[in-house]
Amino acid sequence: MTDSETQAQLLRDASNNIKHETQLMKKCLETRGKLMDALKHASNFLTELRTSQLTPKQYYELYIQVFDSLNLLAGFLKENHPHHHLADLYELVQYAGNIVPRLYLMITVGTVYMSIPDAPVKEIMEYDEICLVVLFYQRNRDSIQFVIQNFIEMNKLWVRLQHQGPSKEKAKRTKEREELKILVGSNLVRLSQLENDKDYYKVSILPTILEQIVQCRDVIAQEYLLDVVIQVFPDEFHLYTLDVYLNCIKDLNPNVSLKKVLITLIDRLTDFAKREDLSDLEKLTIDESKDGKTTEESSSQTESHLFEKFWFYINELDKARELTIEDTSYLLESVARLTLTYYPTNYDNIDQLFKFAHDKIKELDQGATDPTDENFKLLLLTPVVNYTNLHDILKLKNYGDLLDAQPIKIQKVVSLEILNKILNEGIKIMSVDAVNGFVKLFKVIIISKDKEMDKNGDESLEYINDQEKLAKFVHLVWNKNTSTHAKLLTSLKNHLSSGNIKHTYPSLFFNTLKLIRRNKNLESTNSLFKFTSRVINDLYRTGLNDLSFKLYLSSAIIADQVKSEEFAYEFFAQCFTIYEEAISDSRTQYQSIVSIAGALQQCRNFSRDNYDTLITKTALHGSKLLKKADQCRAVYLASHLWWGVEIPALGEEEGVTEFYRDGKRVLECLQRSLRVADMVMDSTSSIELFVEILNRCLYYFIHGNESVTIKYINGLIELIQTNIESLNAEGSSSDVPKRHFERTLEYINSQKEIDDRFQLITW
Repeated sequence: MTDSETQAQLLRDASNNIKHETQLMKKCLETRGKLMDALKHASNFLTELRTSQLTPKQYYELYIQVFDSLNLLAGFLKENHPHHHLADLYELVQYAGNIVPRLYLMITVGTVYMSIPDAPVKEIMEYDEICLVVLFYQRNRDSIQFVIQNFIEMNKLWVRLQHQGPSKEKAKRTKEREELKILVGSNLVRLSQLENDKDYYKVSILPTILEQIVQCRDVIAQEYLLDVVIQVFPDEFHLYTLDVYLNCIKDLNPNVSLKKVLITLIDRLTDFAKREDLSDLEKLTIDESKDGKTTEESSSQTESHLFEKFWFYINELDKARELTIEDTSYLLESVARLTLTYYPTNYDNIDQLFKFAHDKIKELDQGATDPTDENFKLLLLTPVVNYTNLHDILKLKNYGDLLDAQPIKIQKVVSLEILNKILNEGIKIMSVDAVNGFVKLFKVIIISKDKEMDKNGDESLEYINDQEKLAKFVHLVWNKNTSTHAKLLTSLKNHLSSGNIKHTYPSLFFNTLKLIRRNKNLESTNSLFKFTSRVINDLYRTGLNDLSFKLYLSSAIIADQVKSEEFAYEFFAQCFTIYEEAISDSRTQYQSIVSIAGALQQCRNFSRDNYDTLITKTALHGSKLLKKADQCRAVYLASHLWWGVEIPALGEEEGVTEFYRDGKRVLECLQRSLRVADMVMDSTSSIELFVEILNRCLYYFIHGNESVTIKYINGLIELIQTNIESLNAEGSSSDVPKRHFERTLEYINSQKEIDDRFQLITW
């Protein structure tokens, strides 16, 4: 059997014996006159603690079992005090045969004895120093001092454990010490539960505890016990004794982790402030004034002192211990959260932290940090998370410098967090300083140093998403003053020009158009149109021909709406230039001509000459398209440019509003398109075009174009019928044009019932 198996068996045997003797003790307690027998059984199970063969952890398990059994005895004695004189019992148990049972029984009886009125508490406690444990149940300063002394002795013993035994068992002893530390820390827990005020805590309790912690020079003990001190005593006490606690930290073992002993305190004070009203916290004091001020007089300075104290000690620690970059980052992040919680509008405080961090990075040798290092990420994110008004981040002068000093990966994470918060909260960017400030923080997203490509060499989805967020940010740039708004856009363009403008300039363009719509000053409107032209030209130079064409077309429509004829004409001219220079695909050419025609049809503020020039050029380009079918459709669509109709959204009405109309030019376009349709080699396609032209003729006939006569319509119907007969004779399988023609004839018949003019259309 191995040692561990032997120890496990011993533990089981001892545990079973304790259970058995405990049951016997309970029976005796329940029987009148059997108290002495009950004490005998208690002495029997206490004898199980007289062993050195168990591990510390196993022994502690045994101790807890015994402790629970003794509680049963203590409860009985307290309830039956009038029947059993505790003073006599306390003297009696002192004669128990073995030291271990004797001491435990003294503690148990003594505890109950001390709890009754008029008990000689001090005399009982002085009887034997081991009885200090009973102080857990007492609430006076004599008890406090005994618990402190007990803590000191237990800690010394705990620390000495690491030096006992051969060096090869050091790991085993370290494990045992980890298991035993809760016993040492329990003294501090008991101490925190005793009644004491913060002045006594500051003068008598904390200095003694900290002195012992510092003197032991043991890393495990120092890290654990300082954490216990922070966890078990009230937050108000920590605020009041901050100097005392911080003074001891610089004297700790150099291997002690500052994250464990300092950040816990900072975080606890931060959480305390979040739970409490800050106005109430102002009633607390951190330190007694050194110039004789009363507590009440100095209490109002609590808030202003808190950051300075931590800031002073961080600098002192850095000088004394040369803080690692990891320790620095964690400390600064915690202090940043603390200062943002206690006084969020004191920007100088937190800015000092960013400067300290930036200086720390500059001190490092090149390549000293891992390129994936995330040390300062949380520090940089702290104001992003905590500021209610994100514009406050721009008041931190050193924030941008620290961000720029980070690896690209971290810069991107932080920048995206800022950008996401702006977008999610819809934060308006209303000043040039705000534009410049935020866009500089987005620099890593704009310039795209870490631009990712997918396996096909195209922009990755992640990259595109980031650029879309930038584009959305552009729409949040706004000011009710149109002049200021224009300056914001100019500043924004300067920053975005260094990035991938195909993703961001369209948003910049449409933001400008919205500004133009609400601008009332003609001179500034002209400047804005020039600005949009520069934006589009930049896009055009990057090869974005189709996009540039569409933006010029949108600009032309807006320019006409605000009655800037010169710019509207120029924008249409630019559309034709792009069409002629850069659009070569036949399908795209057709779509472009249709788009121009649709835009021109909405225009209302051109002079007749300028308008006639533009629509003639549109029809001319349409007639030169590569495919005959495209030519045909482009020309008959262009015919609408000579026959304006009302646009209800503009408040126009037929018969009231005067429109630009030229029936003869309309007919010329229809005749031209008919000739082109007749030249189409495929008979089915040719007939389909004829039917489409017939529908255009009916449209103009309905709207009163006298140039489109009954004779012309009847002749076109006859032409279509002849071609369909020829198509049938050829045995064509397609009946699409035939069905289209039949639906058109059905429409004519339906119109005959409501419009007498249609009676003359025959076939």
